[in-house]
Amino acid sequence: MAMTKRQIIEAAKGLKLDDRMDVVDELVASVTPDEQREIDKAWEEEAEARLDAFERGEIKDVPGEQALDEIEAKYRK
Repeated sequence: MAMTKRQIIEAAKGLKLDDRMDVVDELVASVTPDEQREIDKAWEEEAEARLDAFERGEIKDVPGEQALDEIEAKYRK
């Protein structure tokens, strides 16, 4: 029986750091040009939507250092 995505992820977490990074590199390298175009288009659409929301006043800006501090605090747990 084939492993599920969750099983693969959990198994990969048990690898040494160098091996985990090799897995990541190979997975990223496996993205086809067509898939990369889809990814790029999705990111472009997301960036445009966020800019539009900012310009409409729906989201606020924060200083970069504050944003990084908040991200660090969230994932430090």
